[in-house]
Amino acid sequence: MHASRFPFRHAVLLGAFAAACAAPLFAVQAAPPADGARTVRIVHGSEGGEPYALVRADARLNMTTYKVDDRDIEAIRRGIKGEFFWFRKDGKDYIVQDPALLERMRQAWAPMEKTGAEMEVHGKEMGRHGEAMGKYGSRMALAAATLNKDKMEAIGKQMEEAGKPMEALGKQMEALGEKMKAQQKDADRSTRGLIGEALASGKAQPAPRRS
Repeated sequence: MHASRFPFRHAVLLGAFAAACAAPLFAVQAAPPADGARTVRIVHGSEGGEPYALVRADARLNMTTYKVDDRDIEAIRRGIKGEFFWFRKDGKDYIVQDPALLERMRQAWAPMEKTGAEMEVHGKEMGRHGEAMGKYGSRMALAAATLNKDKMEAIGKQMEEAGKPMEALGKQMEALGEKMKAQQKDADRSTRGLIGEALASGKAQPAPRRS
């Protein structure tokens, strides 16, 4: 194989691709609340409609839509014990603490959370391959600077082999991404159905006002 078939730029692009894949699919924010526990917020895109948030009892995982104001959630959490579901309907804020409804909401999002965990594992593995590819790229740059064609060709072959697992992982992650997209739509649809049920049954109560 001639060295020109695997130029340094190709190595850099592969390294960048690996780094991007290693990042979480969700936007994640972490902040220490007043009680010192670490709160992780996982944000997902919504198919439209008004915002909602599922706040877990241990405050370690909040599943929310993009349009949720953190200050609203924190204000409600300070006045409520345990897990709750917050949502906005027709400009009014409500909360749900019915155990059965909360369990159904958790189950609605469970498939996507599981797939997200799989995606994160693959992303970390892709990142490790990316680091290795970056090292090959550095060696290739040094060989190119010294015009050592034999060394460039040898490194190029090594990079080609090292890139094969990345290609396979990329395909797996692409498939998982499509799976998560479908799961998100299903979960959002189920959640909005549960919101209607909570309102109709009276299990949705007006949320405390933020002072």
